[in-house]
Amino acid sequence: MTVLSGDSFRGRKSDAIEPVGDLTLGRLMLLLALGAGVVVMEDLFRFALKLPGHHGLEAMALLAFARLSCNYRWSASIAAIGSASAAAALGVGHGALTPFLYLLPGLVIDIGVMLVPAWRSRVLWLPLFAAAGYAAKPALKWFALQGIGMEFGSLINGLAYPFSMHLVFGFTGALVATVAWKNWPRQHAR
Repeated sequence: MTVLSGDSFRGRKSDAIEPVGDLTLGRLMLLLALGAGVVVMEDLFRFALKLPGHHGLEAMALLAFARLSCNYRWSASIAAIGSASAAAALGVGHGALTPFLYLLPGLVIDIGVMLVPAWRSRVLWLPLFAAAGYAAKPALKWFALQGIGMEFGSLINGLAYPFSMHLVFGFTGALVATVAWKNWPRQHAR
């Protein structure tokens, strides 16, 4: 006969959930959901701030969480595939460039992580990669529009302002997510 101690079963405790792990079916679904969350949050929070790239706060925070939560080398790109798929399903975006604009930040983050193997040792690496990836979006739009001789939206006056704003918002969103992630185990241990 088993003696009951009143302790909860180890598998049911909240600390039994591993915050970082290998790519499993469950973690794949989480990554895709985080990516879809980028599009859903962008659609839900349509504030007329007139600041290009302000959705980088939530977008890069979610991609940073995706990258931090999985050991798989393309985890941010998988989340970005979730974003591109959600944008296609919801019919939102920037025309033919939409899939590329959602995939680009994830690819830049993952390539940055591969180039700097010790990226987890410093808080600023992931936000820097996220800023570069998010700023690549207006750069891609600008180069695509130069090819057809058109300019519109935030790029009407050139690339410098939208590029710098995407850098700032992308960096800030990923920094908030990274700091929260790094502090989570300490908060959780209390």
